[in-house]
Amino acid sequence: MGSGSMDDKALQAWLAVVERDMKAIRNNLYGPEPEPSMAAYHCQQAVEKLLKTVLVATGVMPPKSHDLDLLIARLPTEHPIAPRARALSHLVVFLSGPRYPGPGIFNDPPDDPSVEEVVGWLGEIESLRADILRFLGLPS
Repeated sequence: MGSGSMDDKALQAWLAVVERDMKAIRNNLYGPEPEPSMAAYHCQQAVEKLLKTVLVATGVMPPKSHDLDLLIARLPTEHPIAPRARALSHLVVFLSGPRYPGPGIFNDPPDDPSVEEVVGWLGEIESLRADILRFLGLPS
């Protein structure tokens, strides 16, 4: 991609949103009042935005969807990022559970994750992000 192209700007815009989600994860894990459920929500959001970044990079307009499996299915066949992202697709349960009380999209809201679980997911997401940046030829 050429310097300053529309695709470059779109990729940078998606990556900026990813960075905000990553910051929110860390703040919700390591801030003065940890909220692992909200950190888990931002884990789902970071994975979603990373997938949308890859879709844009491959010339696919990302759908307005939070469904990680749907986004993964839109990647080119056998894309090297797909298996790593698929391993994080379980995070979709945190999309609404931590933010809306009572039954909603999910009849059985997830249990609150532990800080340790979310720290593990954060590590996986950071690794996925680094791999995507390498795939895109961008510095990490």
